[in-house]
Amino acid sequence: MHKKTILNSSFFYIESEEGLSSLTNILHLILCGLIVTMPVNKTTSLFGKLLNIMIFEYIKQCLFFFRLNFSSLAIINLPFIAISYFALEQIGLAEANQSPEVLANKLLTLSAFNLLIMPIYWGATIVFMQSTVEGPTYSPGQAVIASIKIWYKLFLVFLLYSLCISFGFMAFIIPGIYIAIRLSIADYLCVIEKQSVFQSLKLSWLQTKDYVWPIFQGVAIILIAIVLLRSVLMAILVSLFNDQGIISMIAKITFDLLNMLVLIYGFRMYCLIKKTL
Repeated sequence: MHKKTILNSSFFYIESEEGLSSLTNILHLILCGLIVTMPVNKTTSLFGKLLNIMIFEYIKQCLFFFRLNFSSLAIINLPFIAISYFALEQIGLAEANQSPEVLANKLLTLSAFNLLIMPIYWGATIVFMQSTVEGPTYSPGQAVIASIKIWYKLFLVFLLYSLCISFGFMAFIIPGIYIAIRLSIADYLCVIEKQSVFQSLKLSWLQTKDYVWPIFQGVAIILIAIVLLRSVLMAILVSLFNDQGIISMIAKITFDLLNMLVLIYGFRMYCLIKKTL
């Protein structure tokens, strides 16, 4: 069977389905299980079930988009994932017998480095997704170049976003999660609509007011499914191979690529929000 995709100004929908790759198919089954078993309040059971169905459909669309555009998404992200792993090795974060101060300094250095390169590949992925939906479709190279041009703006958005979340987590975990959700489309506003740094954060806070639960539930389901799949796969690899160096590295990179589903889901929410404004 082949899958026909219809693109429109908001996102895409699936008319007929072609078999997913084995890894995304397993992830799809885990997602189904998580959504079906999700508790729903009795007083709002019908609304809750409808919401679960909608979120499942959005996640299903994200899986399809990920599979259909995997090669371009991988070309954009893999070099930066590799750079991140190289930086991790050079910093020596996994070295034994490190003092807390040294470990904290290394973590800070690694976080700062990742914050510097993240706007490039994150922004390029957003540019590519938008071009795929609206046209003309950018090549991975064109998407990266377009992202580099707005690097400083997206860097400041990420920096302020991270600081806001950090302050939220300092006031216990829930405020940090809530702030992260309310500011979750700031990067899309910055890249796609070319909003200023503060305007991106402000508009994200205003426009996500009625979408806190769909954003939280969808992202949580995707991350839990990835963690479960990763745990099972790593356990299998440990039992099958004595030398897990290269195999373990390949598995980690694969799951880093799967984490792009969170970014794709965020883009799906952004499109949904813009459609209803």
